[in-house]
Amino acid sequence: MSPTMTRRQLLSSGLALPLVTLPGRNGASAPSAAAGSVYARLGVKTYINAYGTLTTLGGTLMLPEVKAAMEEASQHFIEIHDLQAKVGARLAELTGAEAAFVTAGASAALCLATCAVTAGGDPATIDRLPNLEGMPSEIVIQKAHLNSYDHAFRMVGTRLVAAETADEVRAAIGPKTAALAMVLSHNSLGHELTLEEMVAIAHAHDLPLILDAAAELPPVENLRTFVATGADLIAFSGGKNMRGPQCSGMLLGRKDLIAAAYVNAAPYNRFARIAKVGKEEIVGLLTAVEIYLNGRDHAAERREHHAMLERVATRLEGLPTVFTEYATNDDYSHSPRLTVQWDEQALGLTLDQVMRQLEDGEPGIVATDMTEYRPAWKGVGIFPYNLQPGEELIVADRLREILGRSA
Repeated sequence: MSPTMTRRQLLSSGLALPLVTLPGRNGASAPSAAAGSVYARLGVKTYINAYGTLTTLGGTLMLPEVKAAMEEASQHFIEIHDLQAKVGARLAELTGAEAAFVTAGASAALCLATCAVTAGGDPATIDRLPNLEGMPSEIVIQKAHLNSYDHAFRMVGTRLVAAETADEVRAAIGPKTAALAMVLSHNSLGHELTLEEMVAIAHAHDLPLILDAAAELPPVENLRTFVATGADLIAFSGGKNMRGPQCSGMLLGRKDLIAAAYVNAAPYNRFARIAKVGKEEIVGLLTAVEIYLNGRDHAAERREHHAMLERVATRLEGLPTVFTEYATNDDYSHSPRLTVQWDEQALGLTLDQVMRQLEDGEPGIVATDMTEYRPAWKGVGIFPYNLQPGEELIVADRLREILGRSA
């Protein structure tokens, strides 16, 4: 890995998650990977993740209970259909949905939802995908929700029809419309219509509403409130703050549509077989959902996230021109977040230089360039969700070293 590689190239190259020996609260250093570990043997550098649940960093760190459940599941043979049915029934019970099943990530869930509203559950029709001739082939979506992730809809062969106002959404609905779609994400802020409004318009035209809620946890209530809005198909990721398997997700919703989506999926040998999910991910995802709903103190976790960021801010006090502030955000799932800012001209140190020094150090640290974030802010962003105990002090001390050296 070249030391001159840009941050974008570094993140897009597919990094491993941190595997570190963590210090206590007063510690300030940790080796990058234990000697003899799988990453050390491969020569793969590990990182402290001050960014968040980024796929190119490996997403999340699974809960011990999830890992144990997956290990147990890996030791037995079962019928996948039976397992998906039983797990789906339990997920529906937990979330209030009519039905559910486990997918190979949230994008796979959106792809399968799109299969359900176009080809439905008829095998002969499914076998024609992505040829949508004679099928509904358009999805109406708000313009603010168009992004690189909408390949999950378009890979089935559908055309996304963008609109902004309620009148434009209604006008965009026609004989080819298969569904309306809604994306809730920090990447889709600024939309005109709320989820409830989109659901109402969809149902007034006898159309389903597909909701991309991949990263909308926390708050934990979203696992139930999105179902209660009447959204017909809802996609969640299992590999983010829920701390389930990284290659897992789930699709919740209307019983008939869930049944149609499942017929398109593996283990059936049809269009979306490429998005196969194994028995281990199915059991691991269910375990993560059960713990997320009933076994975690979310208020305490949030207090600790704030406390971590306060320790970072305290550690940086007194550095010339350096100050910290919390970045405001309408997206609850990406708050709190602390930004570290300084006078670049006075210190002769650019944001990009600081980011590179953080990444190139030992251990490497990946934080957020807040000028590239949506909504954009300033400085280095510290997101606490994937920081392990004590790592916030390592981050703070590294920033103090870099910024203090220039001062």
